[in-house]
Amino acid sequence: MTSEYKYKFIYHIILVVFLIITSGCAKNIATGERQLVILSPEEEKNIGAREHPNIIKSFGGIYHDQELKEYVSNLGNKIALNSEMPDIRWTFTILDNPLVNAFALPGGYIYVTRGLLSLANDEAEIASVLGHEIAHVTARHTAQRHAKSTLSNVGLDILSIVVGQPIITNATNVGLQGVLSAFSRSEELEADKLGIRYIIKSKYDPYGSYRFLNRLNELTKISSKNDGDIISSIFATHPKTTDRMKASKGYINNSSANIINRDVFLNAIDGMIYGNNSQHGIVKNNNFYHLELNFSFNTPSNYKIKNNNNNVIAFNKNKEVIVIFDGLLNKEKLSLLEIAESNYLRSNITAYEEVTIDNKNAILFKENRLIRYEGSEYNRKTYLINWTNDRVWRFSILLKPQSKTDYENQADKIARSIHELSEDEKILGRPKFISIYKTKKGDTASKLANQMALEKNKLKILQIMNGLNMDSEEILPEGTLLKIIVN
Repeated sequence: MTSEYKYKFIYHIILVVFLIITSGCAKNIATGERQLVILSPEEEKNIGAREHPNIIKSFGGIYHDQELKEYVSNLGNKIALNSEMPDIRWTFTILDNPLVNAFALPGGYIYVTRGLLSLANDEAEIASVLGHEIAHVTARHTAQRHAKSTLSNVGLDILSIVVGQPIITNATNVGLQGVLSAFSRSEELEADKLGIRYIIKSKYDPYGSYRFLNRLNELTKISSKNDGDIISSIFATHPKTTDRMKASKGYINNSSANIINRDVFLNAIDGMIYGNNSQHGIVKNNNFYHLELNFSFNTPSNYKIKNNNNNVIAFNKNKEVIVIFDGLLNKEKLSLLEIAESNYLRSNITAYEEVTIDNKNAILFKENRLIRYEGSEYNRKTYLINWTNDRVWRFSILLKPQSKTDYENQADKIARSIHELSEDEKILGRPKFISIYKTKKGDTASKLANQMALEKNKLKILQIMNGLNMDSEEILPEGTLLKIIVN
């Protein structure tokens, strides 16, 4: 390619990009700014409808409480009516998930988690969260991100053609995908600003946004690395809380809107599950309980346990041993050995042994090869245990080469500890609930903290989730409604 031809080629490519930008720019009805958007409103709705089932599946399913669902939907629709898109079909979903999070999909799909509802303290606070997420839709942030991503890919194609170095293109693309994978800080702050506009129009106290963000910030301070997942989810998609708190106050201009509806909100969430739902299994004192499937197993106190959607993972400090628990359905009534050979290949299986666990048939076997997990190599030992209703439970034990024999013994004990629940364990395996308590004469935060069904930070969490900015020994006003976590 001659230099003259190359420059003409680049000129025409740049012209194409310019035409894409100018044709895709339109004035946004919510922000008033010109915005690069390639998707049509109908395409946005299709994206939301397509991804809606995936969101539900990924976040533990829908929380099935019809009255609470109607409460959140009615509140959300009230706020949406005061947005620039009152006529689209809005869908508000409560996700059965203990994480504190809320997010939106294009086309009017809004999600809040149980964890977020449990942290909020009044209706104005929830209104502020819903307003923020509605604003992401009205500001067409997802559509704008799609346009930027498309344009970036066009630019990367040009870079590949002109420079002729695919490795540079690939590296750049990875970086751009990371930048565009979540809303930008400016988009999040813009959604805060628009959301406050909507809740003021809906007559809600705009300081609900500040109160909720402040409570989230306080929860962050006491969350350890072990339980940080409860709140880390929201920070993956939202700016730092302190930044948003400062900005939110600046968006409020002597508003006369004052609906708070604290008692209405608290009565709406009375009886809501707190933390893990028993449908997904419960972790207590490093034991895993599953009420619906009627089993439990134990792990050492120094292990960390992660209860995921599809498995439970337990591991020690340096991950020298990792135990992954999951299950298989055996509708074909295969023997355990047949299941092992079909899934792991007969030639790889060594040290096969038949055992009995909780009076049920089981097998264990090792493999004559190393496997890779999270970038490291491990030896794998597997337990398969026949259970009721065609279920086969599986413990995959990963041991680093040259790991201590003690680690293997610990892992064996975990697998061999699985058993049907006793009557006492059925009580232990129940989920926690939020109970709305009306304070009595002489009640203090310190006194009520003893009723909290938590293992740690009882007083602090009671104070945070109820917005109690007072000394723990100070007498609470009689008749005040408070959230108490019970078993």
